[in-house]
Amino acid sequence: MSVSAFAFLLLSAVNVIWAIDIKVSLDNTKVYPPIASKNKLYYISKSNFVSYTQASTWCTQNGGGYPAEIDTAEELGLIEQYVSTSNLDRIFIAGTDAKKDGVFFSQRNGAFIHIYNWANGEPNNDGGVEDCLELLGYGQGRVNDTPCNRASISHYVLCELDLF
Repeated sequence: MSVSAFAFLLLSAVNVIWAIDIKVSLDNTKVYPPIASKNKLYYISKSNFVSYTQASTWCTQNGGGYPAEIDTAEELGLIEQYVSTSNLDRIFIAGTDAKKDGVFFSQRNGAFIHIYNWANGEPNNDGGVEDCLELLGYGQGRVNDTPCNRASISHYVLCELDLF
C-alpha cells in the first residue's frame, strides 16, 4: 500500500471516529439523527423557527454549526437523501438574495451560493419578500426561495458543522 493511500485511509478513519464523538455530544431530543460526510456533519433541528436569524442562532447553540451551505451538486445529492428520510418540509439552509434578486450569497461568510436543484417555478420572489432559501422536504430536497422572517411560516433548519 502506498503512503498516500495509507494516509487517506487513516484520515477517513479519524473522520468517522470524530463524527461519532460529535454525534454523541448532540442532544438527540433536539435533532434528528445526524450524518457525516467529507469532513462535515449535518443535523436537522426538531424545533421550528419563523426567522432565519433564530434558526442560525439555534445551529450555533446546538452543536456549534451554522445553516448548511450547499457548495456542490454532490453535496446537494447527499442532503436530498438525508432530508427525504426526515419526512419534514420547509427546512432553512444558508443563502440570501437580499442585495440582488436571484443571486444568492451565504449569510455567514458572503460566499456565492450556486443553486443546483430549484423546485419548479422557483425562484419567484413571491410578494417581493422571499430573500432566504429552504429545502422542500416533500419535494425531495428541491430548493425554494422563502421569506427570511414571517410568523405564518415556520421552518426547521439544516445545520452543518466542519469537522476539521
